[in-house]
Amino acid sequence: MSRTSARTLAGGLAALSLLAVAPAASNAATTKGLQDNSILSDNAADRAAFFADARASKSKTVRVLVNWDGTSTSAPADQIARIRRAATEGGSSVRLLVGSYVTMGRGKKSGSKVPASTQSNYVLFMGDIASKLKDLPLAGYLTFNEPNYKTAWPQGQERAWVKLSNRVYKQVKKSDPGAKVLVGEAAPNTRSGQAGSNPGAFFRKALYLNSAFKPTSRSKAAKTKLLGDGFTLHTYDFSRSPTKATSSKDQWTHGNLKTTVQQIKKLKSAGRLSSAAAKNIQITEFAYRTEGKFKTKDSTAAKYLKSAFSLAKKNGIKTFIWYQLRDPKGSSDWKSGLKTADGTARPTWNAWLKLK
Repeated sequence: MSRTSARTLAGGLAALSLLAVAPAASNAATTKGLQDNSILSDNAADRAAFFADARASKSKTVRVLVNWDGTSTSAPADQIARIRRAATEGGSSVRLLVGSYVTMGRGKKSGSKVPASTQSNYVLFMGDIASKLKDLPLAGYLTFNEPNYKTAWPQGQERAWVKLSNRVYKQVKKSDPGAKVLVGEAAPNTRSGQAGSNPGAFFRKALYLNSAFKPTSRSKAAKTKLLGDGFTLHTYDFSRSPTKATSSKDQWTHGNLKTTVQQIKKLKSAGRLSSAAAKNIQITEFAYRTEGKFKTKDSTAAKYLKSAFSLAKKNGIKTFIWYQLRDPKGSSDWKSGLKTADGTARPTWNAWLKLK
C-alpha cells in the first residue's frame, strides 16, 4: 500500500468444496473505482479534473482515508468538510468509500498490546466520522487499513484486532445504521518483511482456524465472527503478471485471486464471516508503480491492467479500485498514476477507459 499519499490525508467448506470454489461468471458486474488525494485538494481545478476523469472512465467509487492522529475521538473539521465537498462534487455518479489511516503498531515489538484507551479513542473517532457523514449517499466505510502491516497494528495481535474491527463496525452502524461497513484490507504479502504475516495466515489465526479451516479451540472467543458487510483486498504484486500465482496461497496477491476468494468463502463456511461479506468482495487497492525500483514499464502495466480486471470479473469481485489517478506532484515514495502529475495520459489510462 502507498504510504506517503495515504498518510497525507488520510487497499471452511467441507470435503470437496475445500478444494475448489467456483468463481462467478466472467461477465459478472465489476465496477471501477479510484483513489487520489486530489479530491480533497483546495484547488478547484484539480478536483474538477479528477471528477471529469472519473465520470469519463465510468469509475463509480472513490476511496478516501481520513488521517487519525492516534488520540482524537472526533474527526478533524477540515477533513470532514473536504470529504463532504467531494461527495457533493462527485454527484450521483460517484460515491465515496471512507476509511482511515492509522499507525498503532509503529515502533512496537511483536506481541505488544495497543492500550485500551487508544483503541477506544479510535472506535469513537470512526463513529464520529460516520455521524458527520450519515446524510451522504456513501459507498460505505472501512474499519481498518492493512491490519497485518506491522506499522498499522502490532504483529502477533491478530485476535485483538478482530475485537477492535468489530467494535468499529458496531460504532459506525450506531452512528449511521444504514451504512455498509467493509472489513479486511490486508497487505497482500510480507513484502520486504514489513507485514506481520501473509493475509491468509493472519485471518486464520485471528479467527481461531488452522490451515484446513478447522477450529483450533472450542472456547467462546474462538467462535467470534469478523463483522462486515463486505470483505476487501489489496492485491498488489510488482514482481509478476497479475495472472501468475505465487507458491504460497496465503499471499493474497492478484495472481492468487482464485484461491484468495476460496479462502474467504471458507471463512464464511467456518462461521467466521457472514454470507453477505463473503459475497461482496472488493479490491480497494491495486496499481503498478510508475517510478522507483518497483516500476513497471507503461506498456506492460497497461497489458497487465487488462488481465487483472478480467481476472477480477471472473472471480466475482464487485469493485476494483486503482490507487492514484495522477502521480503526486514532487517527491513521493509511491507513484502509480494512470496519468502523470501534469495530466498526461499513460497507456494504463487508455486501458482503464476501455475496461467494462
